[in-house]
Amino acid sequence: MKKIGYILMLVLLATTFVFGSAEEKLLDSSNAFKNMLRDSKAIPRKVFQSAQAIAIFPSTIEISMFLGGKTGNGVMVVRKSDGSWSYPFFVKLGGAGFGLQLGFESKDILMVFKSKDSIKKMMNDKITLGVDASVAVGPAGESVGKGSEVDFKSEIYTYTKTEGLFIGFSLDGSVLNHDYDKNIELYGNNITPEQIIQADSLLSSYAVEEFAKTLQLIYK
Repeated sequence: MKKIGYILMLVLLATTFVFGSAEEKLLDSSNAFKNMLRDSKAIPRKVFQSAQAIAIFPSTIEISMFLGGKTGNGVMVVRKSDGSWSYPFFVKLGGAGFGLQLGFESKDILMVFKSKDSIKKMMNDKITLGVDASVAVGPAGESVGKGSEVDFKSEIYTYTKTEGLFIGFSLDGSVLNHDYDKNIELYGNNITPEQIIQADSLLSSYAVEEFAKTLQLIYK
């Protein structure tokens, strides 16, 4: 009975993290992205030079209870044909995993998409990482110096931060798909992810402007 109660408590905590208003989730994503970028040794800026899309998932929940899982809501931006970035749109991350102990952990996850093909697959509703698109832990630290070239061998690179530390974390088997309800909540009018990406002007807000400012940090 104690184990069941503990599991229910973990599920309740996970639900609390996942749900929230669109504005709150966008601000959480912006803050998580900003905190990850502040550690210049962890994420080399060269990683972003050939990026076709970027996704950030704040406080993604990893639960281990013999058959574990992870869940998180975040935002994604796509590089447009003129080199600029799209307005942010909401996405969801989920997946199953196997754990030997009961546990609960919150992680911030950053994904850097190198391939336009993986983005096209994502636009068709969802992709399974490691199946529809190859995924690997991104190059980090001093292994990528100022004068070196980043050799993308995978379609998606990932960075994970928990309790202030960057860690290697496999996302193989995780499913990435759209959060249509959150997009409509933020922009209205039954807007689709494709319309958000193609738009030159949408109804802005404080959260949207803050995310745009944070995105500029990848160039510094």
